[in-house]
Amino acid sequence: MENAQENNQHSQNVKVVIPPRPDRKKASLQPETESTQPVRVTIPPRRDRKTILPQSAQAPQNSQDVPASFQNVTGTTAPRHMERMNTNIGSTVRTEMSFEQIAQLASSVVMIMVHDSAGEPFASGSGIMIGSKGYILTNNHVLSDGSFFSVRIENDDNCYRTSQVIKYNDVLDLAVIRIDRPLVPLPIYKGPQKLVRGQKVVAIGSPMGFFNSVSDGIISGVREMDDVELIQFTAPVSSGSSGGAILNMYGEVIGISTTVIRYAQNINMAVGYEFINLFIQGFTGS
Repeated sequence: MENAQENNQHSQNVKVVIPPRPDRKKASLQPETESTQPVRVTIPPRRDRKTILPQSAQAPQNSQDVPASFQNVTGTTAPRHMERMNTNIGSTVRTEMSFEQIAQLASSVVMIMVHDSAGEPFASGSGIMIGSKGYILTNNHVLSDGSFFSVRIENDDNCYRTSQVIKYNDVLDLAVIRIDRPLVPLPIYKGPQKLVRGQKVVAIGSPMGFFNSVSDGIISGVREMDDVELIQFTAPVSSGSSGGAILNMYGEVIGISTTVIRYAQNINMAVGYEFINLFIQGFTGS
């Protein structure tokens, strides 16, 4: 009996009271108006900090400070986005042009009509301006069997006749002619970065006589043909495009359209900028 009574006493619930911690506050269901309002902190600018651009990064003050090849792209001066300065490292960072801006460079690409001895046109091609004093680069095969040539320029109602073949090379398939008119030359790419497969390009020329048509594509590879390295690209070109510009996305000539592989789709070749730079030495500053 005594054991049963003890068990009954132990089986009763024991109420344990835990005193509250003095550092713990009782949560309130009412919002505290003092802490629910956002606090706006205004940090005044530091007055002792200046952004100093290197002198070479200052914007040109007039069109004379801008290379002639970039004038007339969006007005009288080069686009501001063409080059910007990275003030953290003091080096030039180039920004790609849009297709619309590159298309405006067509004003420095010409159409060349080839005439026989009777004055009748029998072939056509394209060319690019390389010197301010009338020098135009094209393919040598464009000029084949021609007695004289007439040159058409965008936004110019005149047609410029010439028989001046200043220089040519059969292996590179390049030639320079000259007309009596001031020109705005296109910039020729000089490196140092090599061209890569997949790189975007824009072609400007006059395929099938369609004056200064613009198309885009990519570089497919570099091929060696007749001991000359040619750029293979996919931008659509046709007969009449020969001598036209192949441009990178900075508006620089990386090649001259020279060969269309017949019965193939978008397999086209261009003479590369390295050969072009060697061939036109002495003309670009004229």
